[in-house]
Amino acid sequence: MDRRMRILLVEDEPMFRKGMAKMIAGLNTVWEVCGEAENGEEAEQFVEQLCPDLVITDIRMPLMDGLELLQRVKAAHPDIEVIVITGYQDFQYAQSALRCGALDILVKPCSKQDICLVLDKAEAAAAVKWQQRGKEQWEEARRLDNALRELFLRLPCRPDIAAVLQRRICGTKLILLYISDYFPAHKQYVKKDIPLLQFAVLNIVGEVTREVQGDAGCLLIVETGCFALFVKDLAADQERQLQSAIAGSLWSFLGLRAELQEAVAVNALEQLPDLYEEGLGVWRSGTAVGWIPASVLSREEVTQSLPDGGSSRMKQQMIAEQLAELIREGNLKGLKECLEQLTEAVCASSPEARKLEALSLEFALQQTARKQLEAGSDPGLMTARIERLHESGSLKDLREWLAEAIERFLETLAEWQNKYGRSSVADAIRYMEEHYASRQLTLADVAGQAHLSPAYFSHLFKKETGRSFVTFLIEMRMEKAKQLLTATSLNVTEVAGVVGYDLPNYFAKLFKQYSGLTPKEYRKQHQS
Repeated sequence: MDRRMRILLVEDEPMFRKGMAKMIAGLNTVWEVCGEAENGEEAEQFVEQLCPDLVITDIRMPLMDGLELLQRVKAAHPDIEVIVITGYQDFQYAQSALRCGALDILVKPCSKQDICLVLDKAEAAAAVKWQQRGKEQWEEARRLDNALRELFLRLPCRPDIAAVLQRRICGTKLILLYISDYFPAHKQYVKKDIPLLQFAVLNIVGEVTREVQGDAGCLLIVETGCFALFVKDLAADQERQLQSAIAGSLWSFLGLRAELQEAVAVNALEQLPDLYEEGLGVWRSGTAVGWIPASVLSREEVTQSLPDGGSSRMKQQMIAEQLAELIREGNLKGLKECLEQLTEAVCASSPEARKLEALSLEFALQQTARKQLEAGSDPGLMTARIERLHESGSLKDLREWLAEAIERFLETLAEWQNKYGRSSVADAIRYMEEHYASRQLTLADVAGQAHLSPAYFSHLFKKETGRSFVTFLIEMRMEKAKQLLTATSLNVTEVAGVVGYDLPNYFAKLFKQYSGLTPKEYRKQHQS
């Protein structure tokens, strides 16, 4: 998950609801309260407007109680989790909420530990659903890629899948791309490297296309050496820029020559076989001798040479998102554990798939480094890495290859942290100096100013200052209060308000804890 998780609080007692919202805000978790409702009817409307990940609701409320709200939410939005709050006298009644799909029950009065436990449980449930959705998207990508490939080759396609593909490509332009020779003289590629090379082509073309038009388009391997790229209806100069960039990148990174045909508008699926066969005929008439048509490979070789591009890239994207989330959280331990698990998963895959899985992980690391850590691209390095992977003959060699990739990624992360750590905290402290009087100044607000997640900002702030955000803010406010008590005639209530506290007694308690004196004692001692 790469975003904050959202909670809708539903409780007819305002003081209890506000107290819980404040407690959740101070927990420093992935959760934030996105809305509050006084009853089930109001909450049902908020669910549609706010799309929360979690609803925490009292069970006894006017107009619509929590049990009815639970049933309606689960019927309309099965992915939204619901936690029910109850008193001891209603505990038996609340048991029925679990049978209706509630994730858990909170019993009033709720302690901070109680809330942490149920939020951890909700986060784990959300993670499972996120993984399941990722798996479903992965499988859907594979299904659509296979169906689109079959259409190019004049094979039958189910009407429901054809309808999805029609919506997907209608109004786009098709660029057919061919690799003239997978075995150029200046490289030592062999037949078994074709899956790796084709997967690398998919990634490189996708990245170049994203840079030109903002997304990677729809990219597909049709046959060995033959690719179909669906792009937006670009202007003529943008099309030329895209084609030139693709050909140049494939040569720089892989040493492969690519031929691209002029983009053709696509309005119907029925066009695809004719466009493909016409383009293929033109290309074959002038192709280099080194081209290997699928027809000269065995059935097994054809299967191996057509990596599951859509699903592999979907998996790669999921890995990149997972790594990015850990970086935003500042969870270096979790990041290293994740990379270890990914390494073991690659090594545990079948011998035929290991190199492809390894290259997929390398591309995920590079994608994350570019997007999250401002790393640049190095064509020479990529060429050397693919050649090294090609030469690795044992599991030990593969582990060493992966270890090098991970070490380089972690070095890039360390450089990025050193570059931005101190400056981000310094900017945050300046923002706090300007807004310390705001009663709504929160960790999330300041983290947002630094363009960091609250979790990562909290980690970074404590690392740089030696104090938590809350402690630092209290100290800052107390120092401002000392100045006001010494240099002005404002009374204690007014001083409390100026430095961000509504409750003078709470301010006085904090001030004494910080300075050892009450505000009046401090004023008397320092004004005299």
